[in-house]
Amino acid sequence: MLESFGHRVTRFTRMNDSMSGAGAIANARMTVWNSGIADEIHDLVKQQEIEVVHFHNTFPAISPAAIKAAHDAGAATVLTLHNSRILCAKAVCFRDGQPCTDCVSATFATPAIRHACFHDSRLASGVVAVKNWLHRSRKTYQRSLNLAIAPTQFVKTRFEESGHPMPPIVVKPHFVESELPLGEGEGGYALFVGRLSEEKGLKVLLDAWERLTQPIPLKIIGDGPLKHLLDQPRENVEYLGRLEQDAVYQTMADAAMLILPSHCAESFGRVVVEAFACGTPVVCANQGGQAELVHPAVGALFQSGDASELASVVDRFVEYAEETIAMRDAAREEYESKYTAAINHEQLLQIYERALVARGRNDATRVADSDLRIDLQHPVGSSVEPHLAPTPLAEPATFSQANSSQSEQAHDKPLRGHDELGRRASSRSPLG
Repeated sequence: MLESFGHRVTRFTRMNDSMSGAGAIANARMTVWNSGIADEIHDLVKQQEIEVVHFHNTFPAISPAAIKAAHDAGAATVLTLHNSRILCAKAVCFRDGQPCTDCVSATFATPAIRHACFHDSRLASGVVAVKNWLHRSRKTYQRSLNLAIAPTQFVKTRFEESGHPMPPIVVKPHFVESELPLGEGEGGYALFVGRLSEEKGLKVLLDAWERLTQPIPLKIIGDGPLKHLLDQPRENVEYLGRLEQDAVYQTMADAAMLILPSHCAESFGRVVVEAFACGTPVVCANQGGQAELVHPAVGALFQSGDASELASVVDRFVEYAEETIAMRDAAREEYESKYTAAINHEQLLQIYERALVARGRNDATRVADSDLRIDLQHPVGSSVEPHLAPTPLAEPATFSQANSSQSEQAHDKPLRGHDELGRRASSRSPLG
């Protein structure tokens, strides 16, 4: 995105497979504190006179040592909080089929070790717990970061209430960079796109579909450990498997609604913004960052984990289809007013400028207000790269480091137009 707006970006990327063959002890040491990578970052910042370093993911191959190195070399430092890895060994605060925050406020994550939360290994979980404990006790993030970026207020609040020493946190949503197809929902079906797993709510979704009183076809895109639940044909459910991205977006544009039943608290929910870009309303579980993105003009929320309530919301969307269809324009407007690359670029520059001022660069040309808070409600990515800016932000320039790895209820106002949505439904639906 930065390069598309004319900024010069230096990328620093380390693949996690670079750690293969190093041995368990060496890998544990590098995960906690990779001094070799830290030296590389320090030298790079010094040699290129980089001013801003934006970190996206340092786990495990880079380690938080790189953040301290960039800061010690004189750069302003920013970190995007894509997940809760700093607070949770599993990164998603979800365990044994339920949300879990046992380690979020803990000084040392003993529960993560006991439950083998990382890769089902107590040893590996112990390494992550030690890493988190060390940088919590040394206040690495608070001392070596000028700002952190949370994609939603939910993430900001979680980190602030955790007690983990952090720098100031600002809220800036992710965005959809490419132009997605704007659809009319002509397919007349509901759509799920995501990992077929417990935390993504697949079981709740399938249970809800058996409870519908206003049947509508459901298409499912994705793969994962619960794929076996779709091995046998289900009435009004079509499994499409994994599709190319363009095919996913076209299927999304043709959908009457997107269902996001995640049973864990997502940090953001990029698929919601993708649906809005396609003009598709969203029915979403009422927890986590994803719930912040959905309001009555563009969709509806249901009680997380409650299949009966999800079915009731979908029934209302089908029965009163005229208003469901009217949401499509509002959904697209939501995307255009909050989640485009141009808006995100402006927000990001404000954050970099604030970080530069915090670093002592009082000559920043476009300084944001000292109480900057970019709110999703008031307009101002899963990339894993950090950015470094060799020249002032008044000129095109930025650096990027990355470690690659891979309740509001439904509308109070009655909906109308069951026949219209039924007309759009496929012939497999009783509404067809």
